[in-house]
Amino acid sequence: MRLFPTGVALLCTGTGDKAVGMTINALMSVSLTPPRILVSVLNTARAHPVLSASRSFTVHLLSDRQTTTAGQFASREKPAGTALEDLVEQDVLPGALATLWCSVEEVFQGGDHSLFLSRVESIGHGEEDGEPLIFHRGALGTKQQ
Repeated sequence: MRLFPTGVALLCTGTGDKAVGMTINALMSVSLTPPRILVSVLNTARAHPVLSASRSFTVHLLSDRQTTTAGQFASREKPAGTALEDLVEQDVLPGALATLWCSVEEVFQGGDHSLFLSRVESIGHGEEDGEPLIFHRGALGTKQQ
C-alpha cells in the first residue's frame, strides 16, 4: 500500500487523563447522506480502547505545514492525557484544513485492525488555501513533490 498516496489526519479521542491522539492515513468517506466516514485503527494502538469506550472522536485533516504534528503523533512517545483534551473539543486545530467531529456507529474487525464506521456530526473549516499533507512511499510530503 506504500505506493498508494493518502491524506494524513490526526485522530483525537477521550477526555482528561484518558485523552489520546494518533496520526492516521486509513480514513475514507463512506456516505454523503448521512455523512459517514470509516477509520482503521490497529487493535494494539493505545487509542483503540479509548475510542472503543468513548465512541466519539475528532479528525483534524492535516495541511502540508503540519509534518511536525504528524510525526509527533506517529511516534511511540505521543502526547496524551489532559494536554490533549483541547484537541478533542477545540473548533479546528490551528493550521489544519478541516476538523470532523464524529460518533462511532459500528465497529468491524478487519484482521489486526478495527474499522470504525462513524457519523460525521459536524465539520469545521480551517486553512481554506492550505495544501493537504500526503503519505506516499513511507514518507510525508505534498502533492507538489
